[in-house]
Amino acid sequence: MISTTQRWLPILASAAHLTIPGSAASQDTGASAAEPARVVPYAMSWEEPISVRAEGFDYDHEVLIALPQSYHVSPERSYPVLWSMDGAMAFSMTAGIVNLYALGSRIPEIIVVGVGHPGEEGMAGLGKRTFDLFPPGSIVADDGVAAEYTREVLGMDFATMEPLLKGDRFLEFLVDQLRPLLSERYRMADDHTLWGHSAGGAFTGYALLARPNAFDRFIIGSGTNGLTIELEADYAEEHDDLDARVFVGMADGEINNPGLSAQRLVSRTSLLAENLRLRQYPGLDLRTRLYTDRDHFTVMPLIIADGLQHVYKDLIADLPQLPW
Repeated sequence: MISTTQRWLPILASAAHLTIPGSAASQDTGASAAEPARVVPYAMSWEEPISVRAEGFDYDHEVLIALPQSYHVSPERSYPVLWSMDGAMAFSMTAGIVNLYALGSRIPEIIVVGVGHPGEEGMAGLGKRTFDLFPPGSIVADDGVAAEYTREVLGMDFATMEPLLKGDRFLEFLVDQLRPLLSERYRMADDHTLWGHSAGGAFTGYALLARPNAFDRFIIGSGTNGLTIELEADYAEEHDDLDARVFVGMADGEINNPGLSAQRLVSRTSLLAENLRLRQYPGLDLRTRLYTDRDHFTVMPLIIADGLQHVYKDLIADLPQLPW
């Protein structure tokens, strides 16, 4: 009797070592053994990091790129692009989940672009993210107890940081400068997803409304700028539709952190999702999840994993389905 393992061995092998139809390896044509087979690896390839100076900034941004498994053996194909905020901090996790989910046909193959600052910069690099991801006019803590806690306990006062905030310019950099630059080097389809968590989530929600149609899909993790709530209301005054696929995720444990509560991380992110739901935009595909027993860090891989499956669900119908 053939065991279950033996029965699936050929399928397991094909999943890990796929041969392109029409290649030397797929045809018994007597081709020379020296001819390499065009084989699809089971792992994405990472490009060398590059540095790009955004207009209006006095420091460079590090750009990290992971290419799909089939990229180098399918020169005729172009791929959707996932733009991941926070660069080195989030890139390896994001690319790893994308690699696994693409291999399992949970999502299509996509290019991952991480934009941020090198890990070697330490906390200074993380500090720059505040300037990158918050636009002028940002509202982090509401007036009253939240603002008092943020100012007196956390030592943060966005009013004094206002001249340093460049989130609007950073959005222009991604769309108008970096996207055309990378499109010349890589086969990018006109299908772009923006993903961010915490301050990156606040930036992603801001981009959804500050520059509609610049991205097609959005994954917003645990963070909403108060300015975005105002932008949402302004957008609704002038539009009767919002054509986007959006996933919003947050963790119940974030409410137990005073610093995150002062930033209204869960309540404001929920409010944005609720307001978007109530608009009943015909073109909006929105999914929201509140994860239990998770905190600000442990929820992050769940948000990107579930978010990917939601925003790309329209592109998986024709993918080969594996037996698991």
